Amino acid sequence: MMFANNEKPGWSFYLGWVVLNLVAVVAAGLIALALISLITQIVGDTIQVGAQSHITEDFLFMYVLFPIVGLLTGFLQYILLRRYLPHMTGWIAATFLGWLMPFAAGYFILTVLGLENDTFSIMLGLLLIGASVAVPQWWLLRQRVRHAFWWILACGFGWGLVGLLNLVTTDPLPVLLAIGLLPAIATGIAFWLFLDWYPKQPLQSSVPGY
Repeated sequence: MMFANNEKPGWSFYLGWVVLNLVAVVAAGLIALALISLITQIVGDTIQVGAQSHITEDFLFMYVLFPIVGLLTGFLQYILLRRYLPHMTGWIAATFLGWLMPFAAGYFILTVLGLENDTFSIMLGLLLIGASVAVPQWWLLRQRVRHAFWWILACGFGWGLVGLLNLVTTDPLPVLLAIGLLPAIATGIAFWLFLDWYPKQPLQSSVPGY
């Protein structure tokens, strides 16, 4: 039988959750830009992939950004969570893996769903990507909190809201800020449910927790 820690987080936990997630995403963006600039100096402004030529920065940016975001957010989130949930060292690896999942989700969205470039389709695509990010984290949470499925829903919803920016701008900086902010707010609410609403309920480690 496993128990979450009895201590309830204060407002500083939820504020820190949002701020640190935002900082991690923005910092990862800056690091990724610096690495892409270095790669561009080595391979040139264009890169050949198969029979097609691509702009190096545009083609490689997400491949460099997402793993860095996964490492930074996983580490900072772990620092916050370890006080309130037991045995959370696996959170860093789960978050890193989660941020690699969008590549598979993106392939599914482009090849299977064939979504258009309208706001609704972008929101749906981002929702699926956000849900895929949350899956490895959910796998860890399901052994520690009840109703862990809320985590996938919250993360997907937060990412889906990012798609609303398509109505206003497609500039990378606002999108990056939204990715750092909106899912963090949504998942912060999920942790309010997990840690404040039913933190003392015993959990069997073998129970799926769906």
